[in-house]
Amino acid sequence: MKNIIGILGVFILAISCSGGKKESADAGLELTEDSVVYLLADNVTLGIKALFPFIDKDGHEYLTFQNQLEPEICVYDLQSGEFVKSIFFDREGANGVGMFGGYHVIDFDEIYLPSLQQSKVFVMEESGKKKREIITEKTDDGIPLLPFGAITFAYRPIYFNNGKMYIPQTINMRLGNKVMEKSPVYVVVDTVKNVLSPFPPIMSSDDVTKPSLGNELSYSCCLNDKDQFVFSFFFDEDIYVVSLQDGEMKKIKVKSRYIDKPAIKENPPQDFDGAMKASSEIPCYGNLIYDKYRKVYYRFVYLKADLDGEKNYLNIWQYGRKSFSIMILNEDFDVIGETRFPDFTYISTLH
Repeated sequence: MKNIIGILGVFILAISCSGGKKESADAGLELTEDSVVYLLADNVTLGIKALFPFIDKDGHEYLTFQNQLEPEICVYDLQSGEFVKSIFFDREGANGVGMFGGYHVIDFDEIYLPSLQQSKVFVMEESGKKKREIITEKTDDGIPLLPFGAITFAYRPIYFNNGKMYIPQTINMRLGNKVMEKSPVYVVVDTVKNVLSPFPPIMSSDDVTKPSLGNELSYSCCLNDKDQFVFSFFFDEDIYVVSLQDGEMKKIKVKSRYIDKPAIKENPPQDFDGAMKASSEIPCYGNLIYDKYRKVYYRFVYLKADLDGEKNYLNIWQYGRKSFSIMILNEDFDVIGETRFPDFTYISTLH
């Protein structure tokens, strides 16, 4: 067995927002002496970056994550770190799920697995038996949809709200000049009526720069307890707040103190290693997470870096870059603090 090392989050940090709803910018994140160690088997890796807490119907808290190497969800006691069980799925056969990317657990006998190979979601029991499939090939008005992952980097989970399922999409560059208007960031799935409705466009295609490194249209999304979706595009300092009740959208400037503005790479390198280096050096934003206990948001920020002389740029990008900070926003999306973390210390893509 070996330790999980460097998972960033409440397991390593006591996240404290001093003064609750305090408006002054003095909230921060502090390192504590407390930690929880989760032991991994040798055949388990977290490279797929699907890491979710789960509370069962009895109120017991678990940490769950997907093993990248096997069709498996590992379940641990959140507080003690003790291993509870693994949930295995078949790759092939009558209950086969192929390759899945992330998951959503309603309870241990209702687990949603999005396929990375087909536009569908498998609904599974803990035993590995398939309960049903939800087909997500296109919306009711004919917009083609892509297979998707519901992972934690970029943070775009499956959400359930008022009896409907919300599934994420990546921006579909094959949809032409009006890609942002035609390519929904989320799709609303009515699983009873079998209706798929696209989420309203968040940004205009005129507002985005043509991707050069391939990740400039990445985004993160969280759902707060006011029935609002909040979107953070990685190369846009603004966030977008969309009400599920009336469809109203607000665009709010949320600027980090550590970067001037996100930078699109001009004349990007054509080789893979060079592209990974450039992707790990340019300043941009990252995941947006809602903390329902403290009623605040955390927005990750990646700082400009010089990585000349480093050897494995892919690892640097996968593990969350050299330098990052976390902004703290209150319920009104005011910035009330920002904490910069030490270089090459924590894995910001696992939290």
